[in-house]
This record gives sequence, structure tokens and C-alpha cells, in this order.
Amino acid sequence: MLAVRLAFTRRWLGILLFTTVFAAACVALGEWQFDRRESAQQQIRMLDNNYDLVPGQIDLIIGDIDDEPADSKWRSVKLTGEYLDDATTYVRNRVKQGTIGLEQLVPFELVSGEIVIVDRGWVPADDKYENPRVTPETPDGEVTVIARLYPDEPVVEGRSAPEGQIATINADTFAETLDAPVYMGLYGQLVSETPVSATGSLWSRPLLDEGPHLSYALQWYVFALMGYFGYGWALVTEARGDAPKKPKANRRRKVEGRT
Repeated sequence: MLAVRLAFTRRWLGILLFTTVFAAACVALGEWQFDRRESAQQQIRMLDNNYDLVPGQIDLIIGDIDDEPADSKWRSVKLTGEYLDDATTYVRNRVKQGTIGLEQLVPFELVSGEIVIVDRGWVPADDKYENPRVTPETPDGEVTVIARLYPDEPVVEGRSAPEGQIATINADTFAETLDAPVYMGLYGQLVSETPVSATGSLWSRPLLDEGPHLSYALQWYVFALMGYFGYGWALVTEARGDAPKKPKANRRRKVEGRT
């Protein structure tokens, strides 16, 4: 009963409030880890569903040119048209197997008139890490391209790049300078092209896993329970320490009175 009375003192009510806030924070972090796990699982499902599909027509997969691509990541598309070689741009600071390089972006004008930004692969940087060491040339004339769709990268405020280079892959950057309509919100990573021409280093299938999010989530829930356990243990321990003890003399008299 002393522990119950002690729990309703101002000091221990404050400790209980702090413990509850701590537990709520732990639960929120646990839910955040579950959300991250679900996002990772969604990416794995999308990869499994899309990666090996037969290349389709981009207008059938995306729909309207201004539509944001929803579940089209890793879908391969077949494009026919010409590279706009004069608008070739390089993305800076791309690391592959520990080496700094750039990625070659070339607008690709479809026979229907729309433009898709095509990433033709990674090339190593020069000794100053400023420019590409090699500049692969695009095929002349009409080309058939197989590319895998990826969503745009976000534009990072404050990041600049020299002329002919950009910091992130974003279709808006090209839409401002090209006269034809550009497919927004996406770009294509080159898989193959006919006729064949030199390219940068292309990509293999990603290896995805859901990571340690489940174990991290469970750990946060355990921490929440430990907070309440620690509160209860400390409360009972203090209550026992505050309990009045009977004097030894009184206990001795009671024993003598019984004999």
C-alpha cells in the first residue's frame, strides 16, 4: 500500500509522466522502423514484378507525358528515335565500386516528338575529378533503345555544377532548354541500343533486402516496456526503503511475552 501512496506523490507522478513520454517516443520509433520495412518490401516487390517484363511502349506504361510515374520503376521500355547529342550532359560525383565518375545523360527524341532523358552509363572522371575521362559517342540517325525507367532524383538546393554538368538527374533541368515536350518525373537507364555504340558502364540488377528494420522495431518496443519496468522497480524499491521498521526491543518483548 505504501508503494501505491508513493506513486501518487508529485515526484513519482512526474517520473511516471517522463516514463510515459519515453515509452511513447520508443513506440513512435518502432512504428517508423515498421514503415521503413514496408517501404523496403514494396521496393523488392516492385523489382520482382517489373524487372523481367518484356519491354513495352512508354506511352502505354506512363500515359500522359506530364503524369508522375507510379509503379513504373524498373520497367523496361522500347524507344525509337534519335539522340540529341548536342544536349549531352554529365551528372557529377557518381561513385561506382569506390571510384568517382560521372553519368552521361542524352535527351532522346522519339519519332512521335516527345523526349525521354536516357542515362548512357557511368564513365570515370579525370585526375581532377571534374570532367569525364572518356566521352562515349551516341549512334547517328534512327536508334532503337531499350531503357529501364527510374524516377527523377530530387533537386538539392545550393548544389551547383559547371556548364555541361548537373548535380542530380531531373527532367525539369532539360525541359527548360529543349523545345520539344519532355517526359517528366522519370529518366531511362540504358540497357541496349541498336545500332550498337560505345557506352559508359551500364547497370546490373539491383540486390535489395529489407534490412534490419524488423529487429530495430522490436528493440524499440522492448525499450518502452523496460522503461515501465524500471519505473515499477524503482517505485517498489523506494517504498520498501521508506517502510517503518519495528524497533528490535519491541520485537524482543513480544518474543519474551510468548514464552
